[in-house]
Amino acid sequence: MSNTHIPERTCIICRTKKEKSKLFRLAKLKETFYEFDKEQKKQSRAVYVCKSLNCLGKLAKHNKVKLDSQDLMSMLNIINKANKNYINILNSMKNSGELVFGINLLFENIEHVHFIVMAQDISKKNEEKIIRRINELKIPYVVVGSMQELGKVFNKEEITVIGIKDKKMARGLIEVWKYWACTFYSNGTGYFQKEWREDN
Repeated sequence: MSNTHIPERTCIICRTKKEKSKLFRLAKLKETFYEFDKEQKKQSRAVYVCKSLNCLGKLAKHNKVKLDSQDLMSMLNIINKANKNYINILNSMKNSGELVFGINLLFENIEHVHFIVMAQDISKKNEEKIIRRINELKIPYVVVGSMQELGKVFNKEEITVIGIKDKKMARGLIEVWKYWACTFYSNGTGYFQKEWREDN
């Protein structure tokens, strides 16, 4: 068994604890000013943030971590590329018969669903409804793309959520998402950490 230690850090925004390489590193310049350390090699103190639109949106308003707009755009471009690639993967799976879409179909098949993809612009009410149910069943999920983008997968105007019923497909999608390290959640597995600390 390998004893290799994999460094982990905590997102300054959502407090999710992940592998260091799966987060954006922001190197400290002075006081509250930081810069995007794409290669994670700068010799300075740093903070980390999830590779997600949600966390980056909140980071832009953070009063203790200030970034140049160009750095924010660079990180956004990386995320947008990941979103596009992920939706392309879903598109290639759409005729498999292993995907269900929409809240009603999701709940009808929930006992057979192993992974869920939820739109970034889903209403708060529907988001809470879905999360409450999948928390009970401990189904992992990601938040990616808009309702319109998910809708295009099935030639629909808008889709709020997609459920994956096949275990192998679900595992594959989870691995892809962990690689891109966007808003990946796994309920009840200890990924969350309450405190935030500035670290190297």
